[in-house]
Amino acid sequence: MNGIEFPDDMLSKMWDEFDWKKARNKVFKLQQLLTIAAFKHRDNEVKKLSNEIVNSLGAKALAVKKVSEELDSAPGIDKVKWIKSADKMRAAFALNRDDYKSKPYKRFVIHDNKSNKERRINIPTMFDRAMQVLYSMVLDPISEATADRKSFAFRKGRSALDVHALIMHMLKERNAPEWFLICDIKSYYDTISHDWLLRNIPMNKNVLKEFIKAGIVFNNEIFPNDMGISLGSNISTIIGNMTLDGIQKLMYDQQDSENIDYWDGYTIRFADDILISARTKEKAQHYLECMKQFAAERGLELSPTKTHIEHLSTGFEFLSRRYYKKDFQIHCVPSKNSITKMENELYDLILNNDKRWSQKKLIQALNAKLNGWASYHRITEAGEAFNHIDVVVSALLLNLTKQMYPKKPLKTIIKKYWYKDEKQRDVFTLTTNKNIRVIKLEDIVLVEHPRIDIKQNIYLDVEYFQSRCNTQEMIKISGKYKSIWQRQEGKCYYCGKKIKTDQHRKIIFKNLNQGNTLSNMAYIHSFCEYDEIKFVNSDYSNLNKIDVETIIKEIKDPEIAKVYYNRSKYSNLYEYFATCTKYTFILTFKEIENIIDEKLCNSLYKYESYWYQNKKGLISKCWLENGYVIKRLYLKEKKVTFIRKKKQSSRIDIPKQLLSSKIPQSAKYELEQFFNYIIDKYGL
Repeated sequence: MNGIEFPDDMLSKMWDEFDWKKARNKVFKLQQLLTIAAFKHRDNEVKKLSNEIVNSLGAKALAVKKVSEELDSAPGIDKVKWIKSADKMRAAFALNRDDYKSKPYKRFVIHDNKSNKERRINIPTMFDRAMQVLYSMVLDPISEATADRKSFAFRKGRSALDVHALIMHMLKERNAPEWFLICDIKSYYDTISHDWLLRNIPMNKNVLKEFIKAGIVFNNEIFPNDMGISLGSNISTIIGNMTLDGIQKLMYDQQDSENIDYWDGYTIRFADDILISARTKEKAQHYLECMKQFAAERGLELSPTKTHIEHLSTGFEFLSRRYYKKDFQIHCVPSKNSITKMENELYDLILNNDKRWSQKKLIQALNAKLNGWASYHRITEAGEAFNHIDVVVSALLLNLTKQMYPKKPLKTIIKKYWYKDEKQRDVFTLTTNKNIRVIKLEDIVLVEHPRIDIKQNIYLDVEYFQSRCNTQEMIKISGKYKSIWQRQEGKCYYCGKKIKTDQHRKIIFKNLNQGNTLSNMAYIHSFCEYDEIKFVNSDYSNLNKIDVETIIKEIKDPEIAKVYYNRSKYSNLYEYFATCTKYTFILTFKEIENIIDEKLCNSLYKYESYWYQNKKGLISKCWLENGYVIKRLYLKEKKVTFIRKKKQSSRIDIPKQLLSSKIPQSAKYELEQFFNYIIDKYGL
């Protein structure tokens, strides 16, 4: 605070009245510029923007806010937790790199019953944590610009599900590779070379040195740390990813630069779990030697027990899933290790739990675990595994109730705790409320996870990731879409038949003249979309009474055509863009409402993605089909800037057959009539 000390009441007021939205927007815009500068290797600009972010009071306040809101996190060795508004604001002013000295981390050693290993967690002080968050605001945009495109762990907008989608895409490609090198780094975070980090991580070296060489306090003794980064650090995941970036380039560098086979050496990474494809076993072995050298340069070593080479015919495991090829088909199922681990966790939860839970808490804990496991594996061919886990759960619960009532007959126990559901299955329920029950994994809908466009950047392609999030919720029947599925009881809105777990599904609007409300949405089979007319109107009795010639004449009459056209909700807006000659212009939401003569739906006021969705019946068709796109959307100011895709009018490609071949006289007449109609309609 440059030697100036403010009273607590003033600091409290500053914190309580802080404009968080403005601060986030400002920091995000700087991060966008930083990402572009890093991508274009403009080092001076990167340095300038980095300094601007870390010196910004808005960024400092956001860092303190994030740390102080982590209520479940333990304090560091100074035992300080920021509770009062004045303390938080004072901390924001104090975040300064010039005189920054990190305090040692407080170490916790936790015994992990699942893996039977000891995990060492290092906890920094809140002040150090805030400094790490502040510098992660700088380092993350840089890392996103320079990261390997097929790296997925601890990155915004990416997940282990995206890894699966990319692997399946690779395996299903024509002439896909069939040898695979699976690598795992031994004690990854604990062994990274500090010298390598200080030479290669693009951030203030003095601050980075304080982060990684802070020392550790354990059992009231302080220990230096000369290698590795802390798992408790807010910036460690970014540094960890940047340490392993460059593997893909290394693999492709092993090939002839003029004739690269991109499927050979194709590298997919999730943290320190690495999958590399190869055409031959010998090539996979060569890639293994390259990986050993790559790791050694960073002070790392490959795990000898977890690093191996496999052929697709026998299958390989990656991130708890097993991929294999059988009868020329690619399959993926939950791995045996994953199923066994789940069985053991269920056993511990139900029969070996020292917590004296009530039946309700047990059901809630079980459902949380089952839902989490199923959400991860539902994108695979998990039906058999799900049925197996259902049987295991039932058996363990039966065992538990028998232990509770050893003298009661089995039928009495079952009658007390189980009941027949609508499918006549025995379901474990709360004795006082049948609606509280253990879920059945066989009811979980299997889905296909959409493949991510790995070229997209989370800081620059915001609309893409927002739209992708919305699409995933729709496909996975989660979030707001869950109520639609339950309302339809999992049946197709068109054909009325059950949408099976392995069938593709999509959302349609039941009435295109209504808004994008949940009540107007319905699930259908994807293949039913092609039979839409049949399902919407299957009455053909009046078809032969239609006077086609009269309709054609009416369509050619501009006044009558206008009547037909105006039946669409957005027809006036469509006409506005169709007749517009401007290259770029701004429309306010109010002006759009005046054009369509009704109020825009709430979703268009709240969510940017709704302006960009290109689907039948949506407002975006008005400008997209007339050659315009959104240049910039201002939700807060309630206005949109449109721009024509090209300054010149679009040109039509006429098929060669119409130009080089003789066509029948009747076809010539029909074409002339059609072209005249188009010219009249659009005033060409």
